[in-house]
Amino acid sequence: MSDRALLAEGARVDAPVRSRRLMLIGLTLIYTLNYVDRQIVTILQEPIKAEYRLQDWQLGLLTGAAISLFYTAASIPIANLVDRGVRRVHLIAVITALWSILTALCGVTRSYGEFIIARMGVGLAEAGFAPAGHSLISDLYPQRQRPAAMGIFALGVPLGIMFGLSIGGTIAQWYDWRTALLIVGLPGLFIALAFRLLGREPVRGASDQGQRAPIERVGIVAAWRVLIRRPGYVHILLGSSGSALACSGVLAWLPSFLIRVHGMSLSHVGMALGLLTGIAGLVGTSAGGWQAGRLGVRGLHAMLWVPIAALILAIPLFILALLVSDGWLTLGLLVLPVTLTYLWSAPSIALVQSLAPVSMRATASAIYIALSNLIGVAGGPLIVGIASDVLSGWTGSAAQGLRWALVLSSLLLLWGIAHWVLAMRALERGSFPEARNAPAHP
Repeated sequence: MSDRALLAEGARVDAPVRSRRLMLIGLTLIYTLNYVDRQIVTILQEPIKAEYRLQDWQLGLLTGAAISLFYTAASIPIANLVDRGVRRVHLIAVITALWSILTALCGVTRSYGEFIIARMGVGLAEAGFAPAGHSLISDLYPQRQRPAAMGIFALGVPLGIMFGLSIGGTIAQWYDWRTALLIVGLPGLFIALAFRLLGREPVRGASDQGQRAPIERVGIVAAWRVLIRRPGYVHILLGSSGSALACSGVLAWLPSFLIRVHGMSLSHVGMALGLLTGIAGLVGTSAGGWQAGRLGVRGLHAMLWVPIAALILAIPLFILALLVSDGWLTLGLLVLPVTLTYLWSAPSIALVQSLAPVSMRATASAIYIALSNLIGVAGGPLIVGIASDVLSGWTGSAAQGLRWALVLSSLLLLWGIAHWVLAMRALERGSFPEARNAPAHP
């Protein structure tokens, strides 16, 4: 069957258009909540540090590794259960309620150790959401519409960061950091219940085959053996991880940077950074999905042209923003590089789903997310924290130590760029069947 026939066949989706749009909106809302609960600690880390008398490396552990290591450990086994036939709508409702409760419990902890344990619980609960969400969207939308759908879903990340920083900083300024965690955590219970009652499970594989697909029982090891033989998939994993390492390290410490170096208040930092990352993320993620759909008609490799150029440009822009002497000027200069670093998100998710067989999609997504979290989200904040402690000793200033740690972190984007280029070359060679079925723009 020709590529054109395959695309036409994939356009016949089992889910009605209105139903799948409602599902996509619901998944995006939950993804937003996911990142609100994950990112709120970033804006609260200075008062948490003061109350528990922590060093920067301990804050890096709290904002990164505490949640990401357990997220990574649980995501692949849960995703494999999803691929084996677990009802994804039910699973998402349960884990959303669980991570919301645990986020609220972080607000009543009495020690740093209790806080770490609660954050580990949040990571475990959140582990199954993204793989299940990616799998649902892939069954709702055919390949040619998948980049745009994944782009909408990925908007949950900047929206979550925006609301987490702005709401968290404002509440903490008016009341305290504990109240912020309680207020942010509890609404997730109502959203989880609504999704459970209104969500509908789509037929697996229907968007690719135009017919009901049987559930194949594929183990984690068997799936890994198939996926690891696909060079494009492997380099997408490493490119995403390298990019996440640099971006997570910088973004996690920007609130503390603005407070320490430029003397800004918690509420001003939360509101300003929330709006900046939210708007920049919305524009960058949407543009990333849009350009992937447009350029993808030339081949899957073409989805990566713009993200690679964007990351190269982002490095000097980040360094410039970090070295200026005015806080508000720093925020203004950060708008463009932050926007540019969101351009790779939607294309990478769409490529992972397009390169994976139907029976391995959740597992492929979980491996992608697990590695990005293990290397990027866990490592980025911790590396910056350690570097900040070391450089603070050398410079004699906690503010300047953090500044130069962030400058060094931005250079780590070079690792991600190298693997994005290798991924593009592997996809261009078309060394596996999926790479030949390039998505057409709707």
